[in-house]
Amino acid sequence: MSAVTTAIGLVAAKTALKSIDTFTFNAYLFAIGAAVTFGEASVSRNIGQAVRITSRQFLFVLMLAVVFCIAMFMTYSALAHAEPATVSFISRLELAVTIILAAIFLKERMNPAEILGLILVAAGLFVMRYQASFELSQAIVLVALASVLTGLAEVTIKSWINWISDRCFVLYRNTIMAAIFIIAGLVTGRLSWISNFTILGLMLIAGICMPYLGRIGYLKAMRNINISRASIVTQSQPFFAAAAALIFLGTFPSPKEIIGGLLIVAGVVAIRLLEARAQQKRSDPAVSSK
Repeated sequence: MSAVTTAIGLVAAKTALKSIDTFTFNAYLFAIGAAVTFGEASVSRNIGQAVRITSRQFLFVLMLAVVFCIAMFMTYSALAHAEPATVSFISRLELAVTIILAAIFLKERMNPAEILGLILVAAGLFVMRYQASFELSQAIVLVALASVLTGLAEVTIKSWINWISDRCFVLYRNTIMAAIFIIAGLVTGRLSWISNFTILGLMLIAGICMPYLGRIGYLKAMRNINISRASIVTQSQPFFAAAAALIFLGTFPSPKEIIGGLLIVAGVVAIRLLEARAQQKRSDPAVSSK
């Protein structure tokens, strides 16, 4: 669910960013995400769970919201100059960062499958970057830096997610991020009202899909599987983004971007398949004996 909704949101975001500034986009995006979260919690009678927060939890969300603000600003700045699928492919670097940080901070073991996957991811990134245009090179650098920040944030969330509810985290994170972008936009003079109903509709789609459905789905996954697997499952996102962009925008990544992206995805598929095989051997005595 997280992969599909985020991909749809990326295509809506790409279209909206042709007409509005990145500060305005992010301010609306996370304000809508916060409003949808609050509305859903009210309708489902979980409003108390969503708004109840301790000072310690608030500081935790505030710290991560600042990190996410920087990462999202970089990502959507890149999206304004690159294909949705290309940005999604590059952001798969987050998996590599997450695996490395999980090994360092969470002591999650890095197995041979993950090492092989990391090599393929690096190869795919190199293919995309090789002789790329200035705009694409800029997008790669921005999304790569955003992936490092997001990977660090995901490892932190994994460490603390069990003592704050999904709705509470998403509501306060989106609210704080919207506030940060509104203040930053006012200070820089880059915040503007959106009066075009088509752009507002696109922002509504993006706001529901990415900061609400995408984030809720990913948080629920992280509660039940380890962080590496949660990241692996989301690797299908670029294919949904490419399909949605082709259908709604009539655009598609270049052959070099596709090859690089496929290498990146091959890396995460290798991780998943070899990891599943290793688990089967550990759980099946007959296979282990062979």
